[in-house]
Amino acid sequence: MNIKTLTGILQNDLSLLACPRCGQPFSLNGGSLRCNGNHCYDLAAKGYVNLAPQRDQSKEKYDAALFESRSVVLESGFYAPVLEAVAQLLSARFGDAPFSLLDAGCGEGYYARSLAGRFPQSRVIGIDLSRDGILAAARKPGNVLWLVADLKQLPLGDERIDVVLDVLTPASYDAFRRVLKPGGELIKVIPDSDYLCEIRSAFQPYLRQEGYSNRQVLEHLGKHAQILEQREVRSTLPLTPEQASAFLRMTPMGFSVPEAVLEETRLDEITLHLQVIRCRFGDE
Repeated sequence: MNIKTLTGILQNDLSLLACPRCGQPFSLNGGSLRCNGNHCYDLAAKGYVNLAPQRDQSKEKYDAALFESRSVVLESGFYAPVLEAVAQLLSARFGDAPFSLLDAGCGEGYYARSLAGRFPQSRVIGIDLSRDGILAAARKPGNVLWLVADLKQLPLGDERIDVVLDVLTPASYDAFRRVLKPGGELIKVIPDSDYLCEIRSAFQPYLRQEGYSNRQVLEHLGKHAQILEQREVRSTLPLTPEQASAFLRMTPMGFSVPEAVLEETRLDEITLHLQVIRCRFGDE
């Protein structure tokens, strides 16, 4: 995405945004976003806005190499059933009506970009704290506003968004509740017990737990929101050597694994086991 395209998207989406430092609305001033509190953020020539410029990203584990691996996996279609489940929930809720969607923790932008294409009448914003992730997202075409920002300090006004999408990302429920319109919904995607079980087995000596349970995640979610609908997505699919390497390098389970072990590990298949959950805050 170039800066001209970014400027056009910002002109349409400006009313949704607010300064993450003071909460004041933004105006588009040449090549910058400037709020009423006089905080200024420059538009990046590569097609995004960095609203967390003070953050040191030099030691981030979610780096360009990880997002390259994620792109290999995502573009190979392994998570297409998750995307389809989310799209079905959106279609059932909105039909052909326009809506606004925040992809919170969007990474390289697979879901935001795909949904913007599927629902061209929608307004889609992708936010991630990793600049490398947003850079990867902005390289590909799509009618999405890409922002580097902290999910705990979302650069959005109160009650501006119809749907928050949170895929395999730690949630900030207070922030999500603030930006959602009355009756707005959260679609949260979490792992289930057999998610990437082949990798968990291969990396077991380097992991703190032998198995995985999403019980605590569901209990925590239930304390903040009403679960309206839950869909299971499960498949076990064969892997090429390139896809296997990408899976091993994209998951946080590999962060503490020595490089030699990553190189030596072989996978022939992978299990995707997730829950797609539709939620609503409050008593609406």
